[in-house]
Amino acid sequence: MALEGAGRHELDGIHQIIHEMDVYERQAVNRRVFASAASTRHTILLLSVGAGLQLVLLASVYYLIRHDITERRRVAGELRRRGELLEAANKELEAFSYSVSHDLRAPLRHIDGYAALLRKTVDRSLNEKGVRYLQTISDAAKQMGQLIDDLLVFSRMGRQDMLRTTVNMDQLIKSILSDLSPDLHGRQISWTIAPLPEVKGDPSMLRQVFMNLLANAVKFTSTKPVASIEIGVESSGSEEIVLYVRDNGVGFDMQYAPKLFGVFQRLHRADEFEGTGIGLANVRRIVHRHGGRTWADGVPDKGATFHVALPREGSKHDARQADCAR
Repeated sequence: MALEGAGRHELDGIHQIIHEMDVYERQAVNRRVFASAASTRHTILLLSVGAGLQLVLLASVYYLIRHDITERRRVAGELRRRGELLEAANKELEAFSYSVSHDLRAPLRHIDGYAALLRKTVDRSLNEKGVRYLQTISDAAKQMGQLIDDLLVFSRMGRQDMLRTTVNMDQLIKSILSDLSPDLHGRQISWTIAPLPEVKGDPSMLRQVFMNLLANAVKFTSTKPVASIEIGVESSGSEEIVLYVRDNGVGFDMQYAPKLFGVFQRLHRADEFEGTGIGLANVRRIVHRHGGRTWADGVPDKGATFHVALPREGSKHDARQADCAR
């Protein structure tokens, strides 16, 4: 009875349901297989595109590196060529300096010597005007000789090798004042010298910087009954040390400040104060070679202050200057 009638009908229904479930399961498996295959193909396509992009990127990097190396080689070659031209120009400049120091000095000595001989020969027959003319010729020859000497010093400062060492500024200033003592004879000068820090640089070059500044301070305070000259250090940041030389001399108008450190630039007539107009240009050139800077403040008839900023040891400016020196 179980295999016939209602029982059989129920079993057929169960078999039909099982068959449908099996068909559905197979279809689901096929769909998953197709989806997995499509996903795999998609992944493979993405990986292929990624690999292609990576190859393009690597090719671009290689091209850029190759191009950069080529450009660097070209720049290096250009720098080498310019260095050779600069070296040749320096040799020509040295030859010119030699010519100036020897060939031009002889005529100047002759002019000065023969002017002196002429004065001795015709001393009694010359009137006051003739004596003045001969003195003017002699003074002009000596001035020209001094100008040649200053030009040679200015030229050498641009080519001279720098010695970087620790410079005791207190001892340097004392040494300069000792050398200036003949110019201080008969002068009443009030000196104010603050304790100065040690700096990094070339001792002989820095000595020339402050020799020029102090000699100028002494010279341009000569019209004052009591001169006042101050040497000190300003409060500054961690990158540089700012030293200054201040005086109460004739000063200058600030509109002419840009001319102060130029070659042959003078703000006073030669008959007022002697000089060739090269000293401050030398100061700026030396300080710039040390990676520093210079500037000046002044008021007419109330004095002037000259500032020298030098990079501190270990600062960025000092590191760049050391690299340039090497």
